[in-house]
Amino acid sequence: MSASVETLVFWAAITFVTPVAIVLVPLLRRQIGERTIHVMLGLSAGLLLGIVLMDILPESFETVAPGDRVSVPVGIFAGFFVLFVVEYGLLHGRGEGHMHFEHGTAAKPFGALAVGALVFHGTLDGFVIPLAFALPGSAGLVITLAIALHQIPDSFAAGSVALGAGFDRRRSALAVLVSAADTPVGIGFGLVFVNVGLGFLPLALAFAAGTFLFVSAVDLIPELQHRTRSPVVGVSIFLGFVIVALLTLYARAP
Repeated sequence: MSASVETLVFWAAITFVTPVAIVLVPLLRRQIGERTIHVMLGLSAGLLLGIVLMDILPESFETVAPGDRVSVPVGIFAGFFVLFVVEYGLLHGRGEGHMHFEHGTAAKPFGALAVGALVFHGTLDGFVIPLAFALPGSAGLVITLAIALHQIPDSFAAGSVALGAGFDRRRSALAVLVSAADTPVGIGFGLVFVNVGLGFLPLALAFAAGTFLFVSAVDLIPELQHRTRSPVVGVSIFLGFVIVALLTLYARAP
């Protein structure tokens, strides 16, 4: 049975207020050191990989039609390749041949790309919520809880990536607000298209997975390898993945 409008409004508020309240706290600090940014970027890379492997891809395979062996891999490649083309155009349009920071001051293209990927995924998550409540049993509540929990690492990743890309605190805070607002916006779209069905979701989810893989594996991790050799960064990547894994297992526990 579909959820009431009041229920969806409640979850829209939860998915917006919770990550904003938690993530904006570190952005209010007077000074954020380079080492802190490295750790935040490492954590973000782990979060993105965890969201792909523990959340998006399982959802893609669960919703794909029986016998469909094409939608998920095509969607992953499409998301990965689209960001490659966009980033290639940005870099060559600015006359830049690599992604390395120069004195940590210039805003790099991957910041906008990463935040854009997060917003796309968050909007798609919100779109799924009204459809999920139409599923039998407690599936809707479980999926919605998982999405609400994942809004926290999503917004954290948006803020830390923005900081690491050279954005000031004001623009980084804006990135957090946008990434927190995407799920409520998606819920609104889902209400409009609640009767369309789930047929297109495997491809869309896989596309989002491809964008996340590109940002984490092509931009964030190589950038960290260039900037620092600290083992703390490796630990932060691992912790980012573990956080998402634990949140996912908790949200889906019977």
